Amino acid sequence: EKYDSISELMMDKLVSLGKVTISDGYESVVLTGGLDTNYMPPYKYTSTHIIGQVGETYTIEVEYEDKIVTAQTTIPEPVFFDSIKVQQSENNDSVIHLFGYLTDYDVEKENYYVLFYRYRGDKQYMNCFLGLFSDEDVDDRGVICMPIYRNVALSTIGLEDIEGFNPSRFFKPWDKLDIKLTTVDSLGYRFWSEFSAMSTTSRIAFMPVYTNVYSNIEGGKGYWIGYGAKVYPLTLRRDTVIRYTK
Repeated sequence: EKYDSISELMMDKLVSLGKVTISDGYESVVLTGGLDTNYMPPYKYTSTHIIGQVGETYTIEVEYEDKIVTAQTTIPEPVFFDSIKVQQSENNDSVIHLFGYLTDYDVEKENYYVLFYRYRGDKQYMNCFLGLFSDEDVDDRGVICMPIYRNVALSTIGLEDIEGFNPSRFFKPWDKLDIKLTTVDSLGYRFWSEFSAMSTTSRIAFMPVYTNVYSNIEGGKGYWIGYGAKVYPLTLRRDTVIRYTK
């Protein structure tokens, strides 16, 4: 099949009349579909009648013609940064190094974390470059140090001199950001681990990466993940440490 653009292809394949149902085990809600140009493809299913609650399990069922796909997820307890460190690079005053520090108190079970960010005013979050962490990253004090990087493909690092192109994995002084620290289960961690590995390497010239990213969808592809999330609004002032309490 031939299309003039990716947008035309996506709109042609978009399912706008599917029946999407979410259930928390007590109540089932059918979502409403509608256009939303903040996303690609520019369409989403949503509802204001059901709100995610920590600790609850949610099932999704999607029906279209004779096909049904399902998935289930739980929203974990959110965790909190002890502090975020904003540090200007010694060699470049336009580069900010950003670190989040988290104490892993729950040593009885395996814990998994994924970092996201967005520039203030943007609608969507991006997953941070190398922004996945687990209990394996805990130091002797029980603390995880989480470097916070911009999302960038490995093949573009070092091309900062191209006008209008900013592939740097670092933020800049006075950037206004929302940093989202999320807790996920092992299935969510596996999805983001495989997706991040593919997205950061698939654009390397002469070394394309083709892989089936892990999916927890029965009968289809994609992911259905509950996040225990905490958002931290930041303005990146040089050389500051911001401390937090729950």
